[in-house]
Amino acid sequence: MRSRTIAATAIGTTALLGLTACAGGEDKAAALGRTARASAAATAPAPSGSAAAPAKGAGLTDLSGAEILTQAYEATRKAESAHVTATVPYEGEPMKINLSLDKKGNCNGAIRLQGMGKLDIIKSTELVHFKGDEAYWRGAAKLKSTPKKQTDQMVATLADRWVKIPASDPRAASMTGSCDLDKLMGGFDKSSPLARKGGTATVEGKPAIAVTSPTKDGTQTDYVATQGTPYIVKSTITGGTDGEAVFSEFGTPVDVTSPKDSDVLDLGKLGGAPGEAV
Repeated sequence: MRSRTIAATAIGTTALLGLTACAGGEDKAAALGRTARASAAATAPAPSGSAAAPAKGAGLTDLSGAEILTQAYEATRKAESAHVTATVPYEGEPMKINLSLDKKGNCNGAIRLQGMGKLDIIKSTELVHFKGDEAYWRGAAKLKSTPKKQTDQMVATLADRWVKIPASDPRAASMTGSCDLDKLMGGFDKSSPLARKGGTATVEGKPAIAVTSPTKDGTQTDYVATQGTPYIVKSTITGGTDGEAVFSEFGTPVDVTSPKDSDVLDLGKLGGAPGEAV
């Protein structure tokens, strides 16, 4: 994972909390880059020579580990959309994400953080819809040291209720980076010359080959599809920090259909953050 998934997930979650709890104000893209660089392997140059066009499976297993990753990274970066499920640590707590997202900034899915409940999100180029459960809103209120009475009112109004806001609203700006596939795949750039080809495996029913690389966090293992386009289909990191991400549904359009619930709260018509609107 080399912090790509860890960083994108962490930034996405803090961005969502920034909208709903007024937490944080730094540029999310810059934070993403800092986190990725801090956790990435030492930036050694990629193997010399231009990379060949992405292999279509045949002959892929005959390449070196670095060559396999070079082709896999190129293919994965070119994907217009993907689905990611991941379990990663965030500030000492397990975080689970389940998101479909694309390069246009659309996304649909859910994020769970231990002690912060669940947050559902649907983001299109025009609207952002999100829905937090009771634990989420209580966690958001805690971040702001909101008094109990106001917290209870906020939970009664917002828990398990869809809230929408125009994507153009300044308050939604911190969310834009969390649903950007380019940012999520931003770490798929250079393969490590220390990458080592491993054995074959099956990921979500599809054949793949494992390639391991040393990182500052321990050991990263990327699983590359050996049939069809050589996408990264799974990435794990073990050692000081453990995490796992599975990638699928490359090229599948993201469903950004607005919730049909008629009781959607339109934040665009209210001032302040959701917790301040009740």
